[in-house]
Amino acid sequence: MKPTQNLIVFFLLPVLMFVVPAFVLGMLALGIAREQFLDRHQTQSNDLASLVEMATFERRLGALHERLSHVLVEADNDQLSAFDSYSEYSQIHLKLNEMGERIEHLASSGLIDGMHAESAETLLVAFQKYRRFIQMANEAATLNQADIGFLMQEAESNFNRFMILTQGTFETLTERASERHQQTFHTLSRSITTLAWLGLGLLSILVVAAVFAAWRINRRLVMVGDAILALSNTHQALPDFADIQHLSQRQRGPLKRIASALLSFRKTEQQRREAERKVHRLAYYDSLTQLPNWQLMKEHLQHSLDTNQQTETYGALLYLDVDDFKRINDSCGHRAGDSLLQELSRRLSALGIEGATIGRIGGDEFVMIVDGLPADQLKAAEKTELLTEKLHHALGQPYLWEEKEHFLSTSIGVVLFGDAAHSVDNLFQYANAAAHLAKQSAPNGLRFYDPAVQAELEARTELERDLRLAIERQEFILVYQTQVDSTGRAIGAEALIRWEHPQKGMVSPGTFIPLAEETGLIVPMGQWVLETACEQLVAWADDESTAHLTLAVNVSAKQFQQPDFVDSVRCVLARSGALPQRLKLELTESMIIGNVDDTIARMHQLKALGISFAMDDFGTGYSSLQYLKRLPLDQIKIDQAFVRDLHKDADDMAIVQTIIAMGQALGLNVIAEGVETQEHWRHLNDHQCHAYQGYYFSKPVSAVEMVKRSLAPPPILD
Repeated sequence: MKPTQNLIVFFLLPVLMFVVPAFVLGMLALGIAREQFLDRHQTQSNDLASLVEMATFERRLGALHERLSHVLVEADNDQLSAFDSYSEYSQIHLKLNEMGERIEHLASSGLIDGMHAESAETLLVAFQKYRRFIQMANEAATLNQADIGFLMQEAESNFNRFMILTQGTFETLTERASERHQQTFHTLSRSITTLAWLGLGLLSILVVAAVFAAWRINRRLVMVGDAILALSNTHQALPDFADIQHLSQRQRGPLKRIASALLSFRKTEQQRREAERKVHRLAYYDSLTQLPNWQLMKEHLQHSLDTNQQTETYGALLYLDVDDFKRINDSCGHRAGDSLLQELSRRLSALGIEGATIGRIGGDEFVMIVDGLPADQLKAAEKTELLTEKLHHALGQPYLWEEKEHFLSTSIGVVLFGDAAHSVDNLFQYANAAAHLAKQSAPNGLRFYDPAVQAELEARTELERDLRLAIERQEFILVYQTQVDSTGRAIGAEALIRWEHPQKGMVSPGTFIPLAEETGLIVPMGQWVLETACEQLVAWADDESTAHLTLAVNVSAKQFQQPDFVDSVRCVLARSGALPQRLKLELTESMIIGNVDDTIARMHQLKALGISFAMDDFGTGYSSLQYLKRLPLDQIKIDQAFVRDLHKDADDMAIVQTIIAMGQALGLNVIAEGVETQEHWRHLNDHQCHAYQGYYFSKPVSAVEMVKRSLAPPPILD
């Protein structure tokens, strides 16, 4: 039962409030009934007294008449003396007067008064006639008159008539008293009945009023209680509180205050829930694509692990990594990249794969959790492979940005899971490792997780840790590869970084430099290379035999794009004292095409310091030719891929010749790297290449060894 339904206890309060007036009304009714009963009792007592008095009057009048007759007889027979007669007559006279007063009182009583008016008058007249004849008889007897018999006869006659009237009146009075008694009883009964019905009606009105008041109180209390329950239930949507709003507008006093407080609480609760939803959205959903983020996908994966363990089926975790997505950001800007990522997420969601949960865990990386795969691992893998084909097809369609088509490829790593043998973090780690291998193999690649992947991943993690420590421990060294002119004379060198690991020995640059690019460690590493190279330039400037040498330093894209890169180079030159004219920065094509205008502006700032620029690995890119004439370059380097087979590959020879001719036309110095044989040198020299670098002249060596070789006689071109 809801707590608000127990509020019926409070509904009895109005009833108790109405019991008091009901009790007062009942007491008033009882008082009225009591007064009527007392009036009835008084009337009955008066009537009874009148009847008793009438009966007593008749008896006493009969006794008085008998005594009077006896006295008159004795007087007539001379049996009484004159004194005794006078005394008896006086007593009889007094008695008659007393009887007269009584008959007058009876005639005026309510009982007789309610009869016919002539009845009381007749009775009174008859008594008065009787008394007059008695008085006359008394007087005649006193005076010894002879007609006393006649008077007594008349008196007897009037007495008899009076007694007959008295008896009739007594009977009438008795009937009248009975009627008055019954009438009074009926009147009292009607009064009591009327009072009872009136009381019952009033009580009914009070009960109805109490019930109505209780209903209204109940309705409002239930309304308030339900509103409080709705506010306390965080899983239920907040109601509109229309009734509470109405209550706050129409009521006064405590209910208005309660309603206003509830509306205030609702507003506060709504704001809290909105803030909570925003926090939840930020905590569990990606702000760009609105897909679940890393945290929520981890929870989904844990749920999938538990579910698949119970159902004894397989699930799959797919790790999707967009290939070379940095190219989009560099060439078209981050707005284009964000737009393509949003379109990619829409395509993933539009596939409508049953049992699949899709999320974005960062950058250009997405994951998909697929549940309900077959219980057989091989069949689960086959079904997953078919799913990846759909993904590759959907994501491989062209993307439109500013009326231009762009194409994306996606490397996918897959790990299957069917029990709780592996943790959520491990599964993400395995899928990521598989995606990394797929990305290394070929665009749009697919790799299933293998234990060897984990071993490679752990080795990479260890290498990253050691790489961070290497910067602190100064385990890096610079080696220098000589650059020569067409005569073979040393004109400078390229500074190349090497890592001398304390346990593993020399680590290949092809191993640690890509890792440094991925982790961002290339920035502090590049700063160290620049500082060390400038110190070396200062050391060469102190010797006349090496003062003319230039030093080329490779600059990574991340390092060059640092906002303070120009100031950093300026500070290094000022601190070391190196001549900026002897410093050459080598840039790659991918670095330049990211933000051409910003790159050109930054190059001009450095150019103003006296620094020269070379474009490294020229010819391997795809769009630098359209910007070449705008860039403040001094030199272009022919990539060794074109030099390696130029003496036996006509295409390579044509490319090399084109690059040299283009450089000459643009007034740029051309240097070829990867010159390993005299035949390479001869072919390049025949086409008027300006400078050369390669193993034929010198391998990367220490600064001391490089100077020694530079001072030695140059090789002779046969």
